[in-house]
Order: sequence, then C-alpha cells, then structure tokens
Amino acid sequence: MNKSDVLRKLNLGNSVAEHDKNLVNYFVNTSYVETFLEDTYDIIKGVKGAGKTAMFLALCNNPDKYESLQDVKLIQAINIKGDPDFKRAFEQLGKDDMEIQSLIDSWKIYIINIVWKNITNEFSGYEELEKYLLKNKLITEKEGFLEKIIHSFKRAKFKIINTVNTDGSMTQELELGTNELENNQFDNNIIDYNYIFKTIDDILIKNNKSLWVMMDRLDDAFPDNSQKDILALKSLLYAFKDICVYDKIKVKIFIRDDIYSNVTENGFTSLTHVASKTMTSIDWDRDKLEDLLLERLLFNDTFKQYLHENNISIVNINQETKRAIFEILFKGQVDTGSNNPDTIGWIINHLKDGLNIYTPRDFIAIIDASRGYQLEELKRKTHSDSEYYLIGATALRKAYNHISAQKLEAQLLGEYPECREWIFKFKDSKAEHNEDTLKKILGKQWKHRIQKLVKIGFIEEKQNTWKIPFLYRAGLNITQGRAF
Repeated sequence: MNKSDVLRKLNLGNSVAEHDKNLVNYFVNTSYVETFLEDTYDIIKGVKGAGKTAMFLALCNNPDKYESLQDVKLIQAINIKGDPDFKRAFEQLGKDDMEIQSLIDSWKIYIINIVWKNITNEFSGYEELEKYLLKNKLITEKEGFLEKIIHSFKRAKFKIINTVNTDGSMTQELELGTNELENNQFDNNIIDYNYIFKTIDDILIKNNKSLWVMMDRLDDAFPDNSQKDILALKSLLYAFKDICVYDKIKVKIFIRDDIYSNVTENGFTSLTHVASKTMTSIDWDRDKLEDLLLERLLFNDTFKQYLHENNISIVNINQETKRAIFEILFKGQVDTGSNNPDTIGWIINHLKDGLNIYTPRDFIAIIDASRGYQLEELKRKTHSDSEYYLIGATALRKAYNHISAQKLEAQLLGEYPECREWIFKFKDSKAEHNEDTLKKILGKQWKHRIQKLVKIGFIEEKQNTWKIPFLYRAGLNITQGRAF
C-alpha cells in the first residue's frame, strides 16, 4: 500500500473528547473507570486533557457496555457541546444574587429538576412529593438545561433574617424573595430539602434503581478563577455534600485539579466529607498511552491492511506485537544513540510539564500533527518509500514545535494570564536556572513568582536549580543548557 494513502486515511480521532464522534469505539477502560463504576467516589479530578470528559461521554453514551450500570440511569446535567449553560446563566447574576446559601439551594433545585422527569416517567409512589414540589413551585415544565438553571436561580432567591430573642438567643428565618415566577408569588415557607431527597432516594430504593447526575465542563462554565466563579463552584460542592449521604441518588462531578484546589484550599467547611468522596487525580503512564494509541490505530481498516502487508498479525496482540506495530508507525528513535529513548519515550519526555504530568490529549495531538507533517514530506519526496515506518523524526520534531507553541499560548497563558509577563521573560534563554539568574529575570519578587510558576507546571524545581521542561521550550525558543 502507498504510504501517503495510509497516512491520509489514518484517523486517530479528535484529541478533544467532545469533538470525537468515534470515541466510544476505542475508549480505553482504565482503572479510574473501574473505580468510578464501583460507586465509591463521586468527584473525579484530573488536569485538562487527562480524559475526564472522555470518561463522561463513554459512560453516558454507552452505559449498556458496563454490567455495573445495569440498574443505574446516567443523567447528563450539562450540555456537553457549545457555550456551557451554567456560564450563560451565572453571567446574568448580579452581586445581590451571589449569597452562598441561595446558590446552594439553586444547585439543589436544579438537580431536582434534572431528575424529576425520570422519576415520574419510570417509577411510582412520587405523588405526595410531587404535590409538595408543585406547591412550592420547585419544578418547571420547561425543557432544556438553561431554562432549568434560570428557574432554579429565580426560585432559590431569598434572604436570611436573624432575630435576637429576649432571652439572648437567635432565631434564623428564611424569607423567600418577591420575584415572580410564571405570574405566581412564592409562598413564604422553608423548603425541606432533606425530605425531598430522602423521598427520591426511598423511591429509588423501592425500585432497586439508581440515578447518577453527571456534571462536566465546569472549567468551561467557570473559567476565570474569579471570586464569583469560586463561589459558584463552592456552593455546588456544598450542595453535593448534602446529597452525597443518600444511597441511590448521586451527583457525579468531573472537575479539573487546579479548580478543585482553588475552591477548597481557602476555607471549606466539612471538607473531609467532600474529600472522602473524591477520587485520586486521573494519571497516565506509558502503558496506558500505548493502549490508547493502539485502540485508535486498529480502528482504521487501512492501517490494519498495511500491517497485514507487513506480515504483522493482530489476532492475538501481545507486547511483541505492540512493539512491531509501533515500529511500523514510527522511526525507532527521534534522536539516535544508545542513551536516548525510543520514539514513544521521546514523545512523553517532550510532553511532560514541570509537574511531571502528560496527558492523552497532547499525546494524540502530537502524533496526529506528525502525521500531517509527514504527508507534506511525502509530497515533496523528502521521505523515502524504502523506509518501512510511516512517520519519521523530522515530522515528529515539527509536531513537537507546533504542540509546544499551542500549549504555551492556548493553555498555559490562556489559563494563567497573570503569569504571562513572567513567562515571557524566559524567552530566548537557557532551560536551567539558579537563584542568581532567576533574580535577574524575575526581579526582587522572584521567590513569590517562581513559586507560582512551579505550581502551574511551567518550571520544575530541582534542589537548588530550576528547569523548564521540553514542553514549553520550543514555544519560547529556550535552548538546552544552563543559564549560569
């Protein structure tokens, strides 16, 4: 087969899960998926690109594949494509609407609305609860995530009244706001959320079913790390804390590591309750990435035909078969020499950030970019057809340069704009620094600034030196070696 044809038809999927229509066909069930299905944890953490949304979509779109989900209904609580509804809704809120208790109740009302149609369509014994919900105007017949969110915000708006009694004690009352909803005034009574969720849980227990409310894309909905965003997410976790005690109704939250830290690190009452339901962060090693790549490669009939023509059988795939497949895909080494890693090792080394984290999103992105660069080389006849592998070292180096610049601008600087000026001070410099060179680059406040840069993974601290990882070097024209 012609190499250009194989590469042109090679579909590795989209590195962004929500844009990958074939994801369910080659999704890799890691140990994190297995742990999630055991229902021990409800909060799934990971860095951007670690595979949270891929897990979310694979489970929601293909629950029948998993035996443990036989009696579980997964309910998406957010629109996975387009502008997140939570973002659009929260942008309409002013300062007066950002009382934390009001927001906690807004999340609870929203979750009730998300699950209610499933309750009424599939189960019985909900009639008394329905009367209670209707009386208090907690549920809306309107369809769509945004409409339900707006309804929940309007319905939960109230103020807290503290009254000091004659004996010195204090009585706290909740007065519902005077906002009108569908031309009806709210009744001034306190909502018993424990009664609501306990009744829903009892209905589910009676029917031996579970409802898992699945929430993802919170980093897109609340991207600014502003006080408003942190308050919105903190109120969600407080609402989660109150609901997680039930057996059959669960809220499953997929959230980025740094956002979770920002929400919880500066004071969070009863954090241990939330932490005990939080899974360890999704992490990837070489074996998992190889499995992910292999599944995507073998999804392509053209590639499988190319393997057949090169006498590689995929009937029983073992470690030797995997090595043979990757040797067909890549040149053995990008940088030759006994002390240098093989190509996959080289790719991983060039994708690690200063926290030693690398993601499947970047892994697939760099390989797919190298495929494109290799096709360009083949058009210019700079790659010999006599070479048995499909992608050579030059294409991989070009792909690395592209990914480095992309990660720097779109992710690092995009998510931490306050660090832009400090980061660009390292442009055109060497990779390794000590205290003296950092003082010259970052000024008198270098200690504070370098701590922040270490925290976001731009630079790695090693004893008394600091080293910028390969990931960001090409994007800033940083060269190997010491600056001191």
